[in-house]
Amino acid sequence: MINDRRFTDFLHNDYHGYILNGDYSDALKAHVRKAIARFIDLELMGLSAIPYIAAWHMDEAHHIWYEYSGFRLSALLQCEPGETARRLRCCIIDRCTYPPPQTEDQIKPEIIDRRLLTNARWRIRGQVRQRGMAEAIYKIAPPEAAPFWLKDQATIETHNNDQICLSLGLLFVVTKEMRVEEELRQAKEELRLHRDHLESLVEQRTVELKKAQLEIVYRLARAAEFRDKWTGIHINKISRYCAVIGRGSGLSSYKNTLLFQAAPMHDIGKIGISDQILLKPSRLTTNEFKLMQTHSRIGAQLLSGYDSELLRVAKNIALTHHEKWDGSGYPRGMHGKNIPLAGRITAICDVFDALTSFRPYKKPWSFKQAVMEIKKGAGSHFDPRLIKIFLDHAQQIKEIYDFNSKR
Repeated sequence: MINDRRFTDFLHNDYHGYILNGDYSDALKAHVRKAIARFIDLELMGLSAIPYIAAWHMDEAHHIWYEYSGFRLSALLQCEPGETARRLRCCIIDRCTYPPPQTEDQIKPEIIDRRLLTNARWRIRGQVRQRGMAEAIYKIAPPEAAPFWLKDQATIETHNNDQICLSLGLLFVVTKEMRVEEELRQAKEELRLHRDHLESLVEQRTVELKKAQLEIVYRLARAAEFRDKWTGIHINKISRYCAVIGRGSGLSSYKNTLLFQAAPMHDIGKIGISDQILLKPSRLTTNEFKLMQTHSRIGAQLLSGYDSELLRVAKNIALTHHEKWDGSGYPRGMHGKNIPLAGRITAICDVFDALTSFRPYKKPWSFKQAVMEIKKGAGSHFDPRLIKIFLDHAQQIKEIYDFNSKR
């Protein structure tokens, strides 16, 4: 145990606290004297850790001072012993704790940087007082020295009679360990940023590819317009009608967008039909109609061989939009739900728009007449469930019809 003379010398030369010389209870003073003496003994014995005793008033947690701060702490901070608390507060870069992990392999540090630490001190001191202990790692950067880390392990005492809290702790220099951890954390962050950058590039490239695919779709669709002006007007309405039924049938936003974008391609195969048949102002003969029917297969062939979901949907629509629910359609005589949903939806919209549009060989039907004709086709030409959706959304269909009728 330290002798009285050495302890007296410490109090005279190196004590910079307030309790021993202040208006506090004898019990608290005796407790602090005993703790200081014990910590001085530990340092004289060559303890590797740095012992300290910090104190604060319960109602002034922002103001902390040291009753004892060890011989080496002020040297590390390059300051006089009486300046230890202020210098430490100014030099702390961040405070790191390790909350209990959610799983055994998930240990994640919780770091509070200097900007937030000032405002968090009251909350932190309240928490450690409630727990009766404190454990944290501080990164410290003195003005003219390399940063270092101190691990703080302390017992928190509450002395209610004096309204004082004491933190009796040990500081361990853990610079080597924490530097490795910080480098690993920085490396992980750099990897995350690199990954995010790559994902951004992939996303950007994906957007560019989708735009290119859409450009191909619409350029091919417009190519049909140069052959047949009725087809050009027709495709613009078809996509909007399809989107209404697709949304009503429960398609996701993504799949309905694909339907909207692919529907204009349904008649792309007409590019392969001769002008003599395609532009004929009167009804087609039986043989001519058989040749016209080949546009479904031609369209599917034009859209085959691409690794694109959009073009796959467009291919299915081109191939199957003339199939019928009862199996009497073309080109394959498919029936019921064997016909892809996109083809079944487009079939309704294709016929409805053909009925309400002008052709050289016929006048347009009224909206009401066309709706009644579509309704008659439920169960034979068209999917009955989709016809119900069409009728339930007739007002939206009419808005598209009215808008295009005025153009």
